[in-house]
Amino acid sequence: MKRVALFLVLGFAALLACNPRGGGSNAEKDSAIATLKLVSTPFFYTQLKGNVDNQPITMQLLKTTPGMYRGYYSFDTSGQPITIWGNGDSGLVKIYEESIDPENERFFSGSLDDAGNFKGVWHGNGTSRHFSLETAMKDAIPFAVLYGTDSASLLPGNAHSPVGMASNSILWPQPVVTREVADFIEQQLTASPLRDPQQFLKRSIDSFLLGYKTSAGMVDSSELTDASLSATWNWTSENDMKVIHNKWPLLVIEKYGYAYTGGAHGNWGSSFVTMDLSKKRVVKPADVFKPGYKEAFSPLLEKAFRAKYKIGNDESIRESLLTPSILPNDNFILTDKGVAFVYVPYEIGPYALGQVMLYIPRSEIKDWFIQQQ
Repeated sequence: MKRVALFLVLGFAALLACNPRGGGSNAEKDSAIATLKLVSTPFFYTQLKGNVDNQPITMQLLKTTPGMYRGYYSFDTSGQPITIWGNGDSGLVKIYEESIDPENERFFSGSLDDAGNFKGVWHGNGTSRHFSLETAMKDAIPFAVLYGTDSASLLPGNAHSPVGMASNSILWPQPVVTREVADFIEQQLTASPLRDPQQFLKRSIDSFLLGYKTSAGMVDSSELTDASLSATWNWTSENDMKVIHNKWPLLVIEKYGYAYTGGAHGNWGSSFVTMDLSKKRVVKPADVFKPGYKEAFSPLLEKAFRAKYKIGNDESIRESLLTPSILPNDNFILTDKGVAFVYVPYEIGPYALGQVMLYIPRSEIKDWFIQQQ
C-alpha cells in the first residue's frame, strides 16, 4: 500500500508546516493557520468568509481528493448549509452548488491563491455577482486533511481480472488545538480507541480490500468471460469527512461513505456529528429540544421539502416519499441559525431522490429549545 503511505506523508507535511505543537497566543495561532498555502498544499481544509455581492457568506472549503474540492457554504443571514463541489487549479477554480434544477446551474468561478483568497464571479438564477472571500479561522477548529487510496486485483496474475479500489479521506485536529479538545474530537472522528490517524486512515481501505480478496473464492470463473458480469466485480469504496459548521463551541462534521459491491448501483449516505466542544459532548435533538418536538417539526419539514423540490401546497408529497410523513431523526446539524435533518437514500424516499437535507430556521422553532439562547 505504498500510495497510502505517500499521501499520508504529504498530508502531515502540510499539517506540521502550519504550526509546531505547543503554546502561543491566539493571534499567533490564527496567523499561522491563515498562512496555509491552499494552492500548493495537496489536501486542506479552510474556512472562508466574505461577500457575494453585498451578502456575507461563510464557506467550509476542503480539498479531500486529488483535484477535487468539496464542502459547504451558507449565507450568514440564514445559515442554511449548501453543498458544494468542484475542481480546477490556481488559475481557475469552479465550485458548483447543489441544485435540483438542471436548467439553473449555480457555481462560483474564480481564482484561489496561496494567501487564502478566493475571488471571482458567482453565477446562478440568470445573474452573475462578484464574490470575494478570504481565510478566516477565528473561533474555528483547524484541521488537516489526509488522503489515501489503494487497489487489489480479484484474481492476481489474471490480466482480465476485475479490480477493487478503495479511498479514504479524513480530518484530524491540527497541533494548535488543545489536547483535551483534540482528544474529544478525535474520539468522535474515529468512533474507536484509535488515535493514530495513519492507522485510522488505512483501516477502512484495508478492511474493504480484504473483504474483496476474500470474495475471490466465490467467483465463478465463467463470469469473468462475460464483460457485463465481470464489471459487477469492479468494487469501489469511497469515504471522506467534511466540515459543515465550525464556530466555537459548535462543530459539525459529515462522515460520507459510498460502496459498490455488485448489483445495479452502489449504496451511499452521510452521518452527521454535532459537537458542543465547551461541554465535550455529542449533541442529539433530544438534548436540545423540548418533548414533543418531533410532531411539531413534522409540518415544518414538509414545508422545507416542498420548497426544496418545488411542490405546491395543492400537490401531495406522498408520491415522492416512501413514508407517510417526515419526522426528525438523529442525523442532524445544529448551528446558531437553525437546524437541518438529513435522510439517506431509502430512508424517506426512493434511491433516485438521493440524500435529502431539510433545513428549519431557528426563528421557526425558537420556542422549542430547552435553553433559550
